[in-house]
Amino acid sequence: MRFLEANGYYNVVGLKRLFAIEVADYSEKETLLHEIFAKHRVGSSELFALDYDLVQQLLLSFEGEVIFPEQKNKEAEFDKITKAKNSNQKFSFYRKGLKNGDEVVFLKDKTIVAKIVGEREVEYGGQRWLLSPLVRKIFEDRNQVNDSGAYQGAAYFCFDGRKLKDLPDVEL
Repeated sequence: MRFLEANGYYNVVGLKRLFAIEVADYSEKETLLHEIFAKHRVGSSELFALDYDLVQQLLLSFEGEVIFPEQKNKEAEFDKITKAKNSNQKFSFYRKGLKNGDEVVFLKDKTIVAKIVGEREVEYGGQRWLLSPLVRKIFEDRNQVNDSGAYQGAAYFCFDGRKLKDLPDVEL
């Protein structure tokens, strides 16, 4: 352990192994990764502070054999990570197939209707809103704000009877 720490590996015993791939031309790829992620290096160690999914997706794009965890299909894992990253994107009416002028209805009170006026904006009460702040405002007006005060707006509005968050994405 002292040898490793003396050569730039700090406290690697406490780290959990999540993914490993065996590649040809290892030293060239390692040099490339060091150049790409230089700003994310932890001190002068061999450790980098990076998003796990980003690193796994990058490594899966290399030619090589996944050696940990064992039963991993490279293409399926790459697609799964890409899909998960895309699902974390900000909500877009257009991506859900809605357009300006469409109306969305508040699930807890069908009398509250907002009109879509942009990719992420609605008009309600003469003002333009993003969905989450509008939901918070509605709950504030009803004295029903949750403890965190945070809301996922697309979970509180629906279009044609379906929650916005449950609408499938369409090709743009």
